[in-house]
Amino acid sequence: MPFVCTFCGGAFCAQHRLPESHNCSEYWRVRAHRQSLFSPIAPPDIRAYTTSSSPVTRSVIRFSPTEIRHIAIGVILVSGVGLSFFTLRAFPSWLAVVAAVFFFTAGFLVHELTHKAMAQRYGMWAEFRLDMFGAVLTLLSAVSPLKIIAPGAVVIAGNTTPDRVGKTAAAGPTTNILIASLLLGLAEVLQPIGFMEALLAGSAINAFMALFNLIPFGVFDGLKVFRWNKLVWLVLLALAVLITALSYMSLSL
Repeated sequence: MPFVCTFCGGAFCAQHRLPESHNCSEYWRVRAHRQSLFSPIAPPDIRAYTTSSSPVTRSVIRFSPTEIRHIAIGVILVSGVGLSFFTLRAFPSWLAVVAAVFFFTAGFLVHELTHKAMAQRYGMWAEFRLDMFGAVLTLLSAVSPLKIIAPGAVVIAGNTTPDRVGKTAAAGPTTNILIASLLLGLAEVLQPIGFMEALLAGSAINAFMALFNLIPFGVFDGLKVFRWNKLVWLVLLALAVLITALSYMSLSL
């Protein structure tokens, strides 16, 4: 049997060499791989891959060369928006501006990578992909007063359940809430001279990212979390509202 399946590793004859012909145990990877080949920009519909279960794998985050390129472009676009936004504010130094841009970009990047890490932990295929329309809007935001941050998102496919979809969706806003809380705490406790505004701005932006993504509508994380566990959604929403309010109030003082 000279044919080896590149997905499950089994050896098969010519008649059963295709994944469809030998009931491949890793067939969800086949579908995800084909989807990424034919639609490298637009994310696949995760509902098409929702089945009963999938194995939990080792918690090692993995990247493809294509994904690394897309992440790099996304980070550059988001950093450009952050730089154009914070230079319009009254920061005491350019070092504080750089710090604020870093917190701004880190909030976006960590949000997406947390989705990816959670999905891969559940054995799903997950990679960040640029969205052409969103990337153009983000680029235009760097030179216009209206700020839109939507260069792309983590594409997820594979065997999953509503429970795992909800937990994967909740991971992103939860991370932003934790980052916002940490930055707000550092600003209030340490009150560093020259960096107070940068910490508060980073806290406000991350809290607002969480709040915005928790909207229970359309493709937002909030709808997936709401369908999975309404109590978790409500707690996250309340925390996001509270930290957003505290951050902006402290920033305006």
